[in-house]
Amino acid sequence: MAKIRLTSDGVTRLQSELDHLTHVRRQEVGERIRQAREESHGDSGDSTAYEDAKTELAIIELRIAELERTLSEVEIVPESGQRHTEVSLGAHVVIRDTEGEQEEYVIVDHAEADPRLGRISQTSPVGQALMGHKAKDKISVDTPAGKRDLTIVEVR
Repeated sequence: MAKIRLTSDGVTRLQSELDHLTHVRRQEVGERIRQAREESHGDSGDSTAYEDAKTELAIIELRIAELERTLSEVEIVPESGQRHTEVSLGAHVVIRDTEGEQEEYVIVDHAEADPRLGRISQTSPVGQALMGHKAKDKISVDTPAGKRDLTIVEVR
């Protein structure tokens, strides 16, 4: 089975999410189920609150299973301390678009991608286009928002 390549930060974030879901959210939703059952005098079939809580618990359980599976298949990729000369997994990349706007990203595996935190997947359109390139390279990438022309300012 293929390993999921994550940075140590990514492993820490996923483990933290797993701990929160198993030790906090699961208990909170379980308590909501118990309360909804009591409020409907044991007749859980009529309670919207009961059904909503059961659905939420099912979603939590699916996410827990997904996180456990992911964490069991992890290969840690060095992120800091390693100097990258070209864009690869774990590299920090600064890019500039044609309007002069700069963005900085860390290239990560899909399992820890979070563009709001500056972490893009190597399989995303921009991530794929950047892979293997070096500082000063110019690339064009088709994104859901349209074609973007980018210059790689720095790779580290």
